[in-house]
Amino acid sequence: MIEVRDVVTSVLYGLGENANRKHSDPEIIDALNIVLRYVNLALINAKSFWITKEVKLKPRNGKANLPTDFGGFKSFEDDFDSKYKFVGNTIKIDKEATMAYTYILDPIENIDDEIDLPYVLFDMFSRYSLGLLNGNFGADTVAGLISAEIQKMVAGESSGPIERPMPFFV
Repeated sequence: MIEVRDVVTSVLYGLGENANRKHSDPEIIDALNIVLRYVNLALINAKSFWITKEVKLKPRNGKANLPTDFGGFKSFEDDFDSKYKFVGNTIKIDKEATMAYTYILDPIENIDDEIDLPYVLFDMFSRYSLGLLNGNFGADTVAGLISAEIQKMVAGESSGPIERPMPFFV
């Protein structure tokens, strides 16, 4: 989890505003939310396990509602062999199933919030928020840079960390 307060402190330090502030908390939070949206979108497109949840779908009349935070489909359980089709905010399925999906992160509302992402992304939030506030680049540039960086980060990602058995010696 990334503490928003820590990112704000890092951004203020980068701006040289630790003692004398020019940017308010809402301005910084707005820049962080821009970065968060692009990071979230890049992770959804990469189908990252960092933003994966599972939900049990129980159809009524051949369809089930998708979760409100649904961002993208990943997979069904291995034993699910029926046809399915996404229509709007629903999915047409014939039987109960457990679905893995990528989810949309909640926006940052205040400085005491936490971002539900691993700390390895802390620097990305600091750098790109700082760049937005400095006017070094616009939101479109940030989108491309974040997408490229996320693609590199998740290139070797499968379904999570590799688990290997411990060697056992007799």
